[in-house]
Amino acid sequence: MTQVNNGPASLAGSFEAVLQRLEREPVGESSRVLASFASALLNSEAYNLEQIEQLPAVDDRDLCLALFDYCMTAGLTEDERHEAAVAFLPYIEIHAPGTRQ
Repeated sequence: MTQVNNGPASLAGSFEAVLQRLEREPVGESSRVLASFASALLNSEAYNLEQIEQLPAVDDRDLCLALFDYCMTAGLTEDERHEAAVAFLPYIEIHAPGTRQ
């Protein structure tokens, strides 16, 4: 029996939900915060958590909390980290300083 691949595999943990949220609404301040927070977690970078507290949508704050919780409890393999970093790269680039939205 042949297995059919119906697209890319899902990202680990809450990263998939954040990616889907960014796909629905890639621009705007909330999307910038989500993308930059995910990137910071994936790249072991410091992040100003006040930006998350200031998100207007509770759902977006909950997504950030779920990401943090997943990274602190389950963690990512190096392959999962790389896969997520590649998936989030276009959204990081959209919000890079000097980029028009």
